[in-house]
Amino acid sequence: MEKPRYTTAWRVTAVLYVIASFATGGYVLLTGGPAARGAGGFAGALFLLVFPLLRRIFRLKKVPLMDAVLTVFLFLAFDLGTVLGLYSYIWWMDLAAHGLSGFLFTMVGLCLYWMIREEKRAPMGKDALAAASYAFFFSSFIAALWEIFEYVAFLVTGHDSQNVAATGVGDTMEDIMICLAGSLVMAALIYLHLKGKHRSFLLLPAEEFYRANYGLERDGGRG
Repeated sequence: MEKPRYTTAWRVTAVLYVIASFATGGYVLLTGGPAARGAGGFAGALFLLVFPLLRRIFRLKKVPLMDAVLTVFLFLAFDLGTVLGLYSYIWWMDLAAHGLSGFLFTMVGLCLYWMIREEKRAPMGKDALAAASYAFFFSSFIAALWEIFEYVAFLVTGHDSQNVAATGVGDTMEDIMICLAGSLVMAALIYLHLKGKHRSFLLLPAEEFYRANYGLERDGGRG
């Protein structure tokens, strides 16, 4: 059985992420920070269990590069932003995280589109507009769902990551809009990439997902 590509990179990323999760959680607790955030840092290591769980549910093959990219995002957005609370100290970090989430979840949306279409092995460039549109709206949905999650977390834990007390809905709307902007850019890149007009390295994780699950080479069947 062929070993998935980028396996070593994924293993290194996973180990570093687990270490970082315990380090950030421990730092918060040792410095007298909020217990909920410190515990969240330790619990963050459990996010890695989501990847094999989803693969098992949807009967997908392992895509190490995709797992590694999403894990790096988790470290930036959760461990640094939420656990260490850097969102409160670096004004642009929240915007950067949501913009990056727009890119990543639009790419994930593309993978979901490939999963649900009837012709699984059809050329990647087939229905490029439909694929880009689906990816964009999926990312938009995730943006809204995440804001709801943050608000519920505020009600349960009292940690006001949305600055509800200070800004009302302003921060929430800003986060959603910056995520939509990132989603639009990625959707455009997806369309151009699949049509063969502009090849983007940003789509490499999605191509690896396609190759691993549907048995076509990256450069084959673009159409």
